[in-house]
Amino acid sequence: MKACINCKEQEFEEGTTFIEVVRRVREAKKDEPMIKAIVEKTGKDNIIFVLNGRVVQPHEYETLEIKEGDDIRWIHPFFGG
Repeated sequence: MKACINCKEQEFEEGTTFIEVVRRVREAKKDEPMIKAIVEKTGKDNIIFVLNGRVVQPHEYETLEIKEGDDIRWIHPFFGG
C-alpha cells in the first residue's frame, strides 16, 4: 500500500498504524541541526503530524491506521526571524 509523506511516496504494509510514520520521520530527521537544537532546548522534537489535512494528536499515533493514498505531512513548529 502507498501513502505520501511530504509529497514523497512511501510503501506501507496493510494495517500499519501512524506510529510507524512518526518513527520513520523522527529517525530520518534526528541528526538535522534544527531538530537537535529543538530537542536540546525542549527535550522533544515538537514535530507536528498532519494526515489528510487534519492534525494528528499524539494519543492517536498507536491506533490510527494508514490507508492507501493518504497524504501525510510533518512540520516544525519553530521558525526563525
